[in-house]
Amino acid sequence: MLSPARWLSWTTLAALLVALPASAAVPDPPKSTTSPILVGDSNGQLIQNGYEVWVRDLHNVPIAGSTVVLQFTGSARPYTSQVAPAIASCPTVSKITDASGYVQFQVRMGGYDNAFVTGVRVVADGVLLTSALARSTDLTGDGATGAFDLVHFRNNFLNNPSAPETDYNKDGITDPFDFNIFRSVFLNDIPGTPCP
Repeated sequence: MLSPARWLSWTTLAALLVALPASAAVPDPPKSTTSPILVGDSNGQLIQNGYEVWVRDLHNVPIAGSTVVLQFTGSARPYTSQVAPAIASCPTVSKITDASGYVQFQVRMGGYDNAFVTGVRVVADGVLLTSALARSTDLTGDGATGAFDLVHFRNNFLNNPSAPETDYNKDGITDPFDFNIFRSVFLNDIPGTPCP
């Protein structure tokens, strides 16, 4: 039979163990994988594979249910309405990873950022994974892929094909493949409201 003092110490220890929270997996930036370039548009069309993120912990284990947030810190801005189940909370867009730690964004956005320092910060459960370049068919960032965007695209296509902001298929050059992406969005445009 346990003495009252021993019984008290065992019950205290058991209570402490029950009260301790389960240790949640913490995202590890070197083990996680992200696309280097976020390509969006005004209508939320899936361009190629969208923007992909795989969240993994220190042991390279996928983290299911991780909240991935795209924080727009430069001139590119998300729209106030996103393709579900993504959630817009200006100036961020967030989504939850699936069982394999994967999430795919098809971001409605405008403008572009050609430098990582002013690009989009990719954060998982509060941990900064990386920064990404950003570009959209809504080059002017006015909430639609329209005539002014077409003029910008055409100028790059004809005179400055190495301009990164109109390279939507991410092959290093503005070419007919990028025009096909731009044209598809332009002809099926669904205007939106950019975040302030």
